[in-house]
Amino acid sequence: MKFLLFFLLTIGAHALDVASLHPLITDAIKQVGGKRVTVVEVVKPGMNVHKFQPKAADIRKMSKARLIFASGKGLEPYLKGLKDSLQAGQSIIEVGRTIPSQKVSKKDQIYACCPNHAVGGIDPHWWHNIGNMERAIRVIEKSLIKADPAGKAIYTANSKAARKRLDQLEAWAKGQIATIPKGKRHLVTAHAAFGYFCKAYGFKATFVQGLSSDGEISATQLAASIQELRKEQIPVVFPEQSANPKILSQIAKQTGAKVGKSLIADGSTKSYQAMIQANVTNIVAGLK
Repeated sequence: MKFLLFFLLTIGAHALDVASLHPLITDAIKQVGGKRVTVVEVVKPGMNVHKFQPKAADIRKMSKARLIFASGKGLEPYLKGLKDSLQAGQSIIEVGRTIPSQKVSKKDQIYACCPNHAVGGIDPHWWHNIGNMERAIRVIEKSLIKADPAGKAIYTANSKAARKRLDQLEAWAKGQIATIPKGKRHLVTAHAAFGYFCKAYGFKATFVQGLSSDGEISATQLAASIQELRKEQIPVVFPEQSANPKILSQIAKQTGAKVGKSLIADGSTKSYQAMIQANVTNIVAGLK
């Protein structure tokens, strides 16, 4: 009996060191890995995921990690250089690599700043589709099992529980979005972080500054944006927590639109579920 108790306690004990280059990936790893995995949070909540560049101190932090998890899809342009600094036995897992990509398209989305902005490029913000996060959970599960086969039962059970929570989250989100009349499902934000969200949940998208949160916009482009939003009779424009709100405020003032509550765009927050709940609640409140 004592041996069985000891076995049950130790099977869930720490067995694997990993690192994470995105806060939402950190959240997912913790949900799947539980106490069996220790996560080095290289990119922490609140940090700018677009501008982050690993320093020598960050590489030292990752030195014991067997797996280094990244979001992928070009969000971390430094990955190629990082691979050159890895030690034997370390590997980088790009979680978003096998998730279906969404390209920037004039057909699917309006880019008021310039219609040809980044057409054909890959949108890296895949996590705004809840179904994509379920795929990410499976990628993490398989990666942890491969690195630590003895923990398979734990990783499998935790992954199943995490995906069940995501199913419940998506059902809630769809229910909330259904309260917005279809003709009013038009999401206007500063930069193009919500393409996956809009496509998954039936929104028309207008992004004033393109893919990057620090994109500049000329006076000519600003005038075109204002004309476009007046034509569309946009009631609300949504700022983002990590982006400069000045341009959106200026557009709102000149179009008569209101400025809605801030959305979490780049996922630099510690809880995926909380991010989705906050974004959906704010969008519904602004457009309902």
